[in-house]
Amino acid sequence: MNSKRRRHRESFSFSLLPVLILGTGLACCFFALIITGPLDFALLRRYCLSHPVAIASVCLFFVGIVTLAMKWYQALTQLSLTGKASAALRRLVTDGEEVVPNQRAQWLQANWSAQPAATNRSWLGDRLTRTIDLQISRGRRHQLEADLKAVAEADADRQHDSYSLLRIINWAMPMLGFLGTVLGISQTLGQLDTKMLATQQQEAMNQLTAGLYVAFDTTAIALILTVFLMFVQFAVSRLELSLLATIDRDSNQALIEFLAVDPFDAQDSLLTPVRQMATELITSVKQLVEEQSKLWSESIAESQRQWTAWTQNASERIESDLAEKIGCALDSHVAALGELQDEGYRLVDARWQQWQTTLSDQARLVQTQQKEIIHQSDKLGELLDSTVDLRKLEEVIGDSVSRLENLGRLEEATVCVGEAVAVLATSLERAGLIRGAPIRPRIHTPRVHTEDEDVSHGESADNSSSSTPPPSRKAA
Repeated sequence: MNSKRRRHRESFSFSLLPVLILGTGLACCFFALIITGPLDFALLRRYCLSHPVAIASVCLFFVGIVTLAMKWYQALTQLSLTGKASAALRRLVTDGEEVVPNQRAQWLQANWSAQPAATNRSWLGDRLTRTIDLQISRGRRHQLEADLKAVAEADADRQHDSYSLLRIINWAMPMLGFLGTVLGISQTLGQLDTKMLATQQQEAMNQLTAGLYVAFDTTAIALILTVFLMFVQFAVSRLELSLLATIDRDSNQALIEFLAVDPFDAQDSLLTPVRQMATELITSVKQLVEEQSKLWSESIAESQRQWTAWTQNASERIESDLAEKIGCALDSHVAALGELQDEGYRLVDARWQQWQTTLSDQARLVQTQQKEIIHQSDKLGELLDSTVDLRKLEEVIGDSVSRLENLGRLEEATVCVGEAVAVLATSLERAGLIRGAPIRPRIHTPRVHTEDEDVSHGESADNSSSSTPPPSRKAA
């Protein structure tokens, strides 16, 4: 497993630290050759040693050149190894034609592992090893083309990623050139003497142009080195891409021919997708049923919550409405009962006052009758005294007696009326129409009795005790 991971890292890749060390060493040697004499040319000093930005651009260029040199050497090495690996693969494919199709992947893996280490470490060897491992681990041979395509795409991605450092260098060198230009211009303008520009214009212009030479030289050397490095990168990349195309062609032809699906496995090849689809369908239906049941349970729970809230709100509304309606009805009923009770009190009071008035009138009538009786008795006395005719006296006495009988009937009617009033008051009080409080009697102004009225009252009392005249008077 570790060997597989090591081969996976070595494909189209290299260690970064040796590249940086070697590139920096070559740059230092180049600068030493310029300073010490073998490469001591004015042009090289002007463009490579005139500014720190130019020195940094040259160092990056040597790092990129070392990277491309290593990749070019690696590609040339893999080109020769790929030819050897292709020949070995074709030989194994020819020797394994008698092997059972179901065991060809294991047989090819075992025989390929027995090849030389250089052949196994080649890019084609790594491609074959990964493809065979995928076939064995999957257990099915009808996806060989998909495995070859996936491995080829992975190799192409690694080949593209191996140029990450070069892409950064190609971007950084022009930026350093522009930075040197900006720094050179700012430095030149900062050192410009305004007095010299006013008095000695020629010398000031020479100083200004000398500073601008340095500023633009950094951009020029950075752009030149970047263009040269990009052309070299293009050439190396084309070599690697052609090598990848050769690896794809050789591996596809050999493996597809050798590890193709057996015709007798057609039934299995047809049933396998059906089984896979059925399994996926059952899984999808199961998930759908679970999700649907979950949604139903959530919807039922939500409906129950909404129904509970609605019933609670409805019961509260009904309770409040009933309480309000019943309260209003009770208030109106109490008000009606109060009005009815007040009306009953008023009617009883009016009827009682009417009865009192009637009794007062009857009492006045009784007094009038008493006065009349007194008057008749006076007349009778006068008749007795004057010895009037007995016949007239008897008529007068008979009339008086009849009047006395009427007076007795009047008293009996008054007593009956009083008893009726008492019975009516008791009935009204039992019915709850009147309160149990006594009714305040009417206040009558006192009357001044005369002597005649006293005499008449005395005589009426005597007459009421006896309805017939005394026998002495009859005898007389």
